[in-house]
Amino acid sequence: MIRSKENVAMIKRSKTRSRTLRLVLIAVFVALIAVGAFIKFPIGIVPVSMQCAVCILCALTLGAKDATVAVAVYLAMGLVGIPIFTAGGGFAYVLQPTFGYLIGYIFAVPAGALVARGARNTSRPRLWRLLAGAFVTMAIVYTFGVTYMYLMLNFYMGKAMDLSKAWLTGAAVFLPTDTVWCVVAAVVAHKVVPVVFKNSCGMCGLKAELCAEEYVRPASDDETEIDE
Repeated sequence: MIRSKENVAMIKRSKTRSRTLRLVLIAVFVALIAVGAFIKFPIGIVPVSMQCAVCILCALTLGAKDATVAVAVYLAMGLVGIPIFTAGGGFAYVLQPTFGYLIGYIFAVPAGALVARGARNTSRPRLWRLLAGAFVTMAIVYTFGVTYMYLMLNFYMGKAMDLSKAWLTGAAVFLPTDTVWCVVAAVVAHKVVPVVFKNSCGMCGLKAELCAEEYVRPASDDETEIDE
């Protein structure tokens, strides 16, 4: 196959733009997750906040790898002492009954993203896949959150609570609003992802088959590079 030097340079520039855009999107979602934690309504042990909705949108939009990085950066920032969690920050936050929801994000985001976008991070996901990914994300967050809260209240804080009440307090009461947020996140991602990830290779500005090719240095001063 004949490959022009201009094509090689264009691919390099495209990949640089791709990496830059990825970093920008990760930073944006780290900020949005932090902001979502402060949009809250304290109604009990577990406050209503926008954090879960933002994490769902993050999973559907960025895909498994970048969404996991965004959530991991957010958690690391909070654990080192930056007060960006719903009730503050610092390593002692692990003793909060609600910390299980934060743990859940680490597992829920990549799982939901894989369901929604697939292993290849498709740039044109179907709406039903996005919906499925959103609900998978929500279910995993609930599972970790309720389980952690139940264990902390019963075995660390000495406040007896049976599992059914923990489920009611930590999940069932949020199901109506979070279901709506799942639908909204899926619809938004369905519109946004094809615009941001224009080609099947993701954020590159070139076709997937070009980005997948490996290029070698020219053997001479000719204007083309030829495979051996």
